[in-house]
Amino acid sequence: MSRLGRNYLQVGIYTDIVFPDNDVRFIAINDNVDSSVQTEFDMTPIRNFCNELYARDTSKKIKSTFKLKGESGKHLTVVAPYGYKKSESDGDVWEIDEEAAKVVKYIFKLCVSGMGPSKISVVLGKEKILKPTAYWAKKAGKPLPNKPYSWGNNTVAKILERQEYTGCTVNNKTVVKNYRSKKRVRNDKENFLIFEDTQPPIIDKATFDTVQELRKHKRRPTHTGRISIFSGKVYCADCGAKLYFNTLANDERQDNYTCSNYRYNSGTCTCHYIRHVVLEKIVFKHLQNVLSYIQQFENVFVKKEIEKANAEHFAAVMKAKKDIVNLQARCDNLDELFKRLYEDMVSERISNERFDMLSADYEAEQKSIKSEIARLQELIDKGEQELYDLDLFLKNVRKYTDPETLTAEMVNELIDKIVVHAPDKSSGHRRQKVEIYYKAVGLIDMPDDDELREIYKNKKQAQSA
Repeated sequence: MSRLGRNYLQVGIYTDIVFPDNDVRFIAINDNVDSSVQTEFDMTPIRNFCNELYARDTSKKIKSTFKLKGESGKHLTVVAPYGYKKSESDGDVWEIDEEAAKVVKYIFKLCVSGMGPSKISVVLGKEKILKPTAYWAKKAGKPLPNKPYSWGNNTVAKILERQEYTGCTVNNKTVVKNYRSKKRVRNDKENFLIFEDTQPPIIDKATFDTVQELRKHKRRPTHTGRISIFSGKVYCADCGAKLYFNTLANDERQDNYTCSNYRYNSGTCTCHYIRHVVLEKIVFKHLQNVLSYIQQFENVFVKKEIEKANAEHFAAVMKAKKDIVNLQARCDNLDELFKRLYEDMVSERISNERFDMLSADYEAEQKSIKSEIARLQELIDKGEQELYDLDLFLKNVRKYTDPETLTAEMVNELIDKIVVHAPDKSSGHRRQKVEIYYKAVGLIDMPDDDELREIYKNKKQAQSA
């Protein structure tokens, strides 16, 4: 009976309904079952249920084994992802496959430059780059599949979303609902098990984070096929909604942005109309000034940004670190007090009622302390992340010494968002305010000419000293 199946519901349907309806005689020799022989008391349903219990127990043991392996940080995938290969000496170790890794880096670079999975797949096909299945077949000496250069959009999207390329292991990404189902479903991200630095990275974390941010804003081509380099970054100053990119087939200079709330005739906002060429000119000019300023006076800029945004925050972080030490000491002290309290209760130096009251107070205090430690640790982590983000921003600034044109790659690496205000015509001329928020630092207050001369003078004096 167990060879027919271990799902007692399905086996019952076959033996009791499907087989009799189709005049099929079923015989299980070892279980002494013959559907043509009527028995007074049929044990078959009970036997089927016992067979299922065995499958359930086996599934539980296998899940437990994989859970332990996953929690230890070992790779659970049978095949290493495209861009890596398993080490010949140790199958649990991944090494970089240089040829495939170049393609992975190229895919991420194309995404940062403003392309989505569909456009990237077209570029890879035109450049005759083998898709992963064709690449693995070639390495194994097998015949190439049909259309070896035809990259699927989903293939590219999965590569762009794969966190393992940053050098970490990600386990527990999918789960099976129960032992009867073969279908795996996506697990919640908070339940992922992530282990850092388990293999050499192909993509740095900054590039990966930039790509994930871009992937949140799906880029849908307009009817003209043109895509804005500011896609997903332009917002309305009044209602906070995104500005839509509108294109004209005959005149590219008239491509423009309008508030999405205004476009849908919701009546909650005004147009906030601005032409693409005007916005591009404003952003590029400001970006050039920012790059020139930071590259000449990086130390001054860093000091100013820390003083402006993080003076109070860093003081709070330093206080939080001291508070954590004191709170942890008190938490450990409570453990000792609880042990002594328990010994006093066992030795009958205090009553059970007294023990229950005091232990409840200690447990409540300890719970409060642990909650406060977690809050302070979150504050510390946030401060350290802000410092990391500032260093990353400066690193990206150094990449662009004297740009001649504004590219999507520059926008995505340096700019967080662009806020467009409604035009002001009160003076008789159309004036429009545009705010540019840079990653990690937000709005940058550019020094005026007098301040620049003072900064340059101080720099010269420091160099001569």
